[in-house]
Amino acid sequence: MRQTPYYVFDTDEFAKRAAMIRAALDCKGGRRIPLCFSIKANPFLLHRLPAGLDHVEVCSPGELEICIALGVQPESIIYSGVMKEKCDIERAVSYGAGILTCESIRHAALISEVMLECMSEGAQEAAGLVEKKAQVILRLTSGNQFGMSLEDIEYILSHPDEFKGISVMGLHYYSGTQKSLRKINKDLEKIKSALTMLKDKYSFEPQLVEYGPGLCVEYFEDDWQEKEKQSLDEAADVLREFAEEYPLGIEMGRFLAASCGKYYTQVKDLKSTGDANYAILDGGIHHLNYFGQRMAMQVPPIRVYGGEVSENEEKPGVELTQMPDADYTLCGSLCTVADVLVREVKLKKLELGDILEFAHCGAYSVTEAPALFLSRQLPAIYAYSKECGYECLREHIPAAEINLAGKNCNL
Repeated sequence: MRQTPYYVFDTDEFAKRAAMIRAALDCKGGRRIPLCFSIKANPFLLHRLPAGLDHVEVCSPGELEICIALGVQPESIIYSGVMKEKCDIERAVSYGAGILTCESIRHAALISEVMLECMSEGAQEAAGLVEKKAQVILRLTSGNQFGMSLEDIEYILSHPDEFKGISVMGLHYYSGTQKSLRKINKDLEKIKSALTMLKDKYSFEPQLVEYGPGLCVEYFEDDWQEKEKQSLDEAADVLREFAEEYPLGIEMGRFLAASCGKYYTQVKDLKSTGDANYAILDGGIHHLNYFGQRMAMQVPPIRVYGGEVSENEEKPGVELTQMPDADYTLCGSLCTVADVLVREVKLKKLELGDILEFAHCGAYSVTEAPALFLSRQLPAIYAYSKECGYECLREHIPAAEINLAGKNCNL
């Protein structure tokens, strides 16, 4: 029996999901829309990337180091992120990142500066950087701190002598997650308008238009597979139409990764106060985070195991809805009233030691939840596939070691 709490990421499901998206996006005549995985959704899935992915989006120096450690092909990397320093760009360039994004004029200037310095150093000739420009895409803002205004994009395109080390190959646009088809259409119209203007004024012809549609993940619906497939197919129609006119690339994180993750936590205490039955778990909101603060008001997919999780994935346990017995509020191990995973759910009568499985948590939970709060241990992480079985990617980590203040820190 594995010690709780822990995650299991099913890489067969991840590959299946990528194949479904790939099939929906492929255009007539065999033309392919590149598909990019935003690894901020779940960097642990880099261990077994499926064949249907063309790029991975990296948004920080730390994510880049993970890619380097795992040997991710550098040409597949789109190095993004709102905050880039010169040292970050140097590291990405030295690894050979295929595409870098610019979120500001300063980013364009820094990338150009790094490339010009590389070309001026004879020692870099062996690395193939002489006379080479960085391939960049300029991020158009959707109205927040990310990206830049259309006027700033125009400035970069109209002042090539100031940015001699870069080659602008396209645009990048992302306006958020859990979007409707109406919002996607609105996004595409904005991108078209910008590209039309840039072509008319600067004869700019993009080689790549990188777009994140942010399709809805139906975390709390019984028929989530059908609804998500319908959303994908509807969006794919308009995306393929856009791709007939522009060299579209699609990036996804949540929609690719959500369905492949499960989280396991054990019942450690049971009590009733008034009309409420509470189950206290050894996990909590510091590990499990579906979609903002709506989580406790919804019921995610849950199964129960009588103290042990079966190793046989074909017989994963008892469906809770088959054995209703009592209403429970499922609470975590943190000392805060906010630590409620589910406010009210009807389950079979729970016993100490029972293990609860929360599904559909392959995206963001593993890194987005406040894991260090209260210094409880970080969960173990496993990858699963039918071919390879279970592989431990990370043992439990004592958070106290991370939160412990250094005794001899000199300021």
